[in-house]
Amino acid sequence: MKVWRQVALILSAALLAGGVSAVVHPYKPPWFETEDPAVARWRIDLSGARELMARGPVLWIDARSRQAHEAGAIPGSLLLNAEEWGELMFEHQVALQEAFERPVVVYCDGEECARSSEIAGRLRELLGLDPVYVLEGDWRELKIAE
Repeated sequence: MKVWRQVALILSAALLAGGVSAVVHPYKPPWFETEDPAVARWRIDLSGARELMARGPVLWIDARSRQAHEAGAIPGSLLLNAEEWGELMFEHQVALQEAFERPVVVYCDGEECARSSEIAGRLRELLGLDPVYVLEGDWRELKIAE
């Protein structure tokens, strides 16, 4: 019985030390899944987009379908979606070359839309544009004047 008592004491001490370490250790791992910082740095919310517009001109890229773009879009935005990538890249080549001098924000229909992340990634990787942000939130809330 003495052996079991020692085993219980050692396990209790180890659990106590592990628990204290998990709470106060300066390099403790997160207890929940976090977003990759390399991805998070390209996300911009509505207030960040407003601040960006206040600093200077922004190139807006609409990653939605042509029908959605024609139904309503940010004034002056360029339609650039995955379905028509080649045609639209050729059509907007001059505007995209001018985008090297200003920030680019890609948007689609709210936070659940993955199209804007895909298009933003293509613009960064294939064209070398920097910065290219992905808008989080509904673009209709920006109230951009025509």
